[in-house]
Amino acid sequence: MRVELLPSSVPTNAGRASPQFLSSYLIGDSLVIDGGSVGLLADVDRQLAVRHVFLTHAHLDHVASLPFLIENAYTPGPDCIEVLASPAVLAQINADLFNGRTWPDFLSLSTPQNTFMRATPIEPLQTVERAGFRITPVPVSHSGDTLGMIVDDGSSCVAFAADTGPTDQIWQELATRPTLTAVFLECSFPNSMEDLATKTGHLCPRTFATQRARLTDRVKVFAVHRKARYADEIARELAILGLPNVEPVTPGLPYDL
Repeated sequence: MRVELLPSSVPTNAGRASPQFLSSYLIGDSLVIDGGSVGLLADVDRQLAVRHVFLTHAHLDHVASLPFLIENAYTPGPDCIEVLASPAVLAQINADLFNGRTWPDFLSLSTPQNTFMRATPIEPLQTVERAGFRITPVPVSHSGDTLGMIVDDGSSCVAFAADTGPTDQIWQELATRPTLTAVFLECSFPNSMEDLATKTGHLCPRTFATQRARLTDRVKVFAVHRKARYADEIARELAILGLPNVEPVTPGLPYDL
């Protein structure tokens, strides 16, 4: 399974990783988890290849570029991008993004003959199949409607834990997946800001370590969602912990997992 965290900033310093502000994971060519940065891809042909966008939740860094993607991919006719999310998240993006004020109301503008986007509700632990993958949404501990996504291609399984604080259900579900190869796990704040991380449903290196301990050492864990201002500090604190098989993700680098 090929997974790429799509970049959300322009490189400025040679040899230095660019900060990551938004979240979009491209899986293969046509499946995306979250719409933070996918609509900013300079290669518009890559946007045109996207057919299905799963949203973990409706916070801005996870949906910011979704309106641009829908617009860029639009071709008159019935074929369109499908957005899949919990009913509550679909209601949020309809009210806050596609509301005719912030952006055109693509859902009400759509007809069977000329469709801008299709909204499909998904439910926790109800697996759906898209683009050759089986995707299972699992609740995590962030905002009330946040769903992590487990993606299985029949030979390997990769989990996207979304934004989360210390949580349980996704680790219980992953314990039943013998083909699990990798987890993309957030670490938003440094240890000095653990109180804020806890209040906002995020992890710091100390709590990240407790979640990493729920997995076997053979599973690769990518540290993601590091707040840009603290990214280097978080990386140093994770390195000091010496956690097995953990590395900060590199935006724009395809991983074969």
